[in-house]
Amino acid sequence: MSGGAAAQQQTFDFDLPQQPLSASLKEYARVSGQQIIFTEDLVLGYVGKPLHGRLNAADALDKLLAGTGLFVEHTATGAVMIRRVERSEPALPAPHAPEFAGVPVEEVTVTGLIHSLQTNLNIKREADGLIDVISSEDIGKFPDVDLAAAMQRIPGVTISRGVSALGGVPTSIGTATQITVRGFGPAFNETLFGNRQVASGVGRTFDFSAIGADFVSRVDVMKTPDATLSSGAIGATVNIRFPVPFDHPGFNLVGSASTTISPEQGNLTPTVKALVSDTFASDHFGILIDGAYSVSRTRGNHVNIQGWQGTRIADAQMAGAAPGASTALTTNAWFIQDYGIYQEVTTDTRVNGRAVLQWRPHDEFQVTLDENFSRDTLHARQYGFSVWFNAGSLSNIVQDSSGTITSFVQPNSPTDFQSQINGSVLQNNDTGINVRWNPLQKMTVNLDYDHSEGWLNPGGQLSSLDADVGYGPSTPGGIHGTAVGITVPGGHTLPYPTGYGPAGNAADFLDPDLIGSHVLPIVSQRRFDRVQQARAETVWRENENLKITLGYQYIGDHDNVRVFNDFANNQWQAYAGYGPSSNNIGTHGVALPPEFFRGGFSTAGFITGFGGSASLPPRILAFDALSVLHYLQNLGNPQTTTIPGFNVGCCSPAFDGTYRVVNVPENYSQVIENTNAAYLSISARTRIAGMPLRINGGLRGEYTAVTTIGLGQEPTTLTVQPSDHTAFLVNYGPTTTVNGHNSYQSLLPNLDLTLEPREDVQVRFDVSRTLTRPPLSQITPVLTVPTILRVGALTASGGNPDLMPYVSINIDLSAAWYYQHNSYLSVDVFNKNVSDFIVQGSTQQNINGVIDPTTGLPAIFTTTTNVNGPQANVYGAEVAIQHVFGDSGFGFQANATLVDTDKPYNPQDLTVSGFAVTGLANSANLVAFYDKDGFQARIAANWRDKYLDHFGQQQNNSRFGTEPTFVNASTQIDLSTSYDITPALYVYFSAQNLNDATFSTHGRFAEQLLDMVDYGRRFTLGVHFKY
Repeated sequence: MSGGAAAQQQTFDFDLPQQPLSASLKEYARVSGQQIIFTEDLVLGYVGKPLHGRLNAADALDKLLAGTGLFVEHTATGAVMIRRVERSEPALPAPHAPEFAGVPVEEVTVTGLIHSLQTNLNIKREADGLIDVISSEDIGKFPDVDLAAAMQRIPGVTISRGVSALGGVPTSIGTATQITVRGFGPAFNETLFGNRQVASGVGRTFDFSAIGADFVSRVDVMKTPDATLSSGAIGATVNIRFPVPFDHPGFNLVGSASTTISPEQGNLTPTVKALVSDTFASDHFGILIDGAYSVSRTRGNHVNIQGWQGTRIADAQMAGAAPGASTALTTNAWFIQDYGIYQEVTTDTRVNGRAVLQWRPHDEFQVTLDENFSRDTLHARQYGFSVWFNAGSLSNIVQDSSGTITSFVQPNSPTDFQSQINGSVLQNNDTGINVRWNPLQKMTVNLDYDHSEGWLNPGGQLSSLDADVGYGPSTPGGIHGTAVGITVPGGHTLPYPTGYGPAGNAADFLDPDLIGSHVLPIVSQRRFDRVQQARAETVWRENENLKITLGYQYIGDHDNVRVFNDFANNQWQAYAGYGPSSNNIGTHGVALPPEFFRGGFSTAGFITGFGGSASLPPRILAFDALSVLHYLQNLGNPQTTTIPGFNVGCCSPAFDGTYRVVNVPENYSQVIENTNAAYLSISARTRIAGMPLRINGGLRGEYTAVTTIGLGQEPTTLTVQPSDHTAFLVNYGPTTTVNGHNSYQSLLPNLDLTLEPREDVQVRFDVSRTLTRPPLSQITPVLTVPTILRVGALTASGGNPDLMPYVSINIDLSAAWYYQHNSYLSVDVFNKNVSDFIVQGSTQQNINGVIDPTTGLPAIFTTTTNVNGPQANVYGAEVAIQHVFGDSGFGFQANATLVDTDKPYNPQDLTVSGFAVTGLANSANLVAFYDKDGFQARIAANWRDKYLDHFGQQQNNSRFGTEPTFVNASTQIDLSTSYDITPALYVYFSAQNLNDATFSTHGRFAEQLLDMVDYGRRFTLGVHFKY
């Protein structure tokens, strides 16, 4: 007797009133401990018969369904499926669950990890397309602490741990922020909330760290498109689902409290969350409210190189150069532009809330109103030491075989200490209403409207305030400089500075009496995004073998970006010059109180997994940026008071003693994007050679109109600078509004075929056409001309409002063997042919009739912008296995993804800039778990190989175009456990990054390390209850 059949013979005490059949089935599942799978549409309008007394599970279910025309099928995985067969149609062998696409599937399970995994398998198996699912183990109990970390267990999905919205020097706090699917990064994936597009404060990408996982009911990662949902994404569509009151009839109260500590940081931080829901008036009304508040704090150690700049150097600059060696710049080389050692303390405060109202006046009509809110506040204190280098100033150079400069000296260099306050606020608010109506037994009408808003720094919060102080020469005649250099040992050894300290005296490196003011950059990045959408859809379900969906969707996206800083008014240099002790002429700065500079941090054992800490300066200054800011502002108004050290004439408008940020016109942009779409989807079931075959075909047609708005200033004249006859000073006309317009049509078909040659084997073939729209930052219509230009090298850059979407033809072939309950083995191969990749292009043109004063002819500018260009194939394979060892409670999951392209990055090619397929990385996951008798434990290891993340580094001045950034390979191990004290109360413990993994990046070659961040581990202990 099968496990499912045996379970049906067990007896239970039932006490179910007459009520909607959906509620009866869910209560039946709770009492019997069985998994029931059905669609709401299937049971809508039916009333469950009263059920009282002690009955075996099979008889009880028969009584519930009596007179409904519905019947029961047992799947090969042990679940119970509710089906309907039209009597006039020939019956087919039962599927294992209802079709997925476009239909909300109810999975009612016993709680727990193993049952959650079985639920995921059932949905994956019965979906029309390729999908992977992570579902909650119970209401309010998601398997991972954040969504992206959970998704990295899925084949083909890898995560980024970089902070996407934090100002200042880029870093990592270890939190999973964004995902890459099959090599396609965040910009190529779309995220939906319950089938709806959401606004974002970070552009087209989505930052998963802003959304708590606490009350997510399910996450679907769809690797093939569903024409009824969206235009699809070249990577994947992520659909996040939340609970609603009718999913959990009756009264439910769920809550938890926990505390988290990072041993490296040392402070306990709290997390509290609660959910309450109830249905009343015979389940005609329902309400659900949940909220969560969490704080985490991380201390990170960080060695940062802001860019490896490509240049050419002379023989005379090389180590051991003979007297009279050539000074001609003939040798290709890459050098460090800026080197820094930092320590960062980051606090992440997350608030999430949700409210849902549901009304079902009768079984054929249902209204759902929901409101979602999230706010994620990042605040970081960053302390460090840094040195800036220029190619022409380097001497005693040593290069490796790639041309990377691995050792050098720069004489008479100043020393900078920095204290940065970096932050961001990401806020989202989403309000939606959905109406579902069954005017006929075979017909369902869905109406949906949603209004979503996303902000970055909604209150004008600062992204970065950087108090830069130090000592050394900033003008000829300055003192306290040192012959500093950087040695790059290569491998897993940290680059380290040599010759630091005033005049090379390391003992006085941190002498507070030498320290004076230098620059004070302040930046505030702000973004507001509003998405409005409406959908009208009709579903006709002729019988179990045929379903037709026809619909229309409108999506309007209005994105606004503004940047404020104190560069535009030049106030950042008001007190530049390192103070009187450095004796700089022209720019001076002021002395700062020595008591500001008594603190610091040790660099001993600085970055786990990297040697060379002993070669770093043993201690780095840590001071308060606000103390420096307030001290400078308390000096008074230099326009009315003589302040020694103030840089007279530095600022426009004149500096009055108070630092202010001003709007930067060239960074302002608006994008208004309106899309109208019509779609048709047909799902059918038939046989071929006696084998069940599911066919799902879809067609989506879209028309998109885009308007872009920016603020620009065109050049009017060029003036040769008296102090430097090789440079022009650019004069500009007034700021004007610049508009751009574009539109395009897209026809996006998809076909999914699923064949079952055996009851436990599936073979799938999927082909589709999907698109990804261009990044919003690249379609601004503004052309920017730098303030200072070189004679004979006039440049300009800008966006391109005429950019078209990336388009991909996708083919998948997969096979899966569901060889026993809660166990399977699958192999999937795929190919994506992507066209219209966006690359940099340049043209020669005159701008606004400007004349070159050195020739008397129209000035010719080399204008760089983005254009649609080449195509590439991305191909790969995914292998996955899940196995549960009978009733032992033990099991494991393992998967691996191999991915490659015919357009890889070639670091030796110096003629191509900005095109190669990014994000491609082989990856693997291994999860071992135990779930039995109230005890649950899981240990998960995730490995990701090195990959090309993006083009661009913090300093982008390379002679060889835009330099790349690679993320180095990493492995992270996480652990989670829980123990049920009572059926309603359990305690839990989790450990993130048990192996103390680090985050690191490099440039064109492996030895060109960029960022090395040790973000430490995190431990959580908590208690969870459910009533």
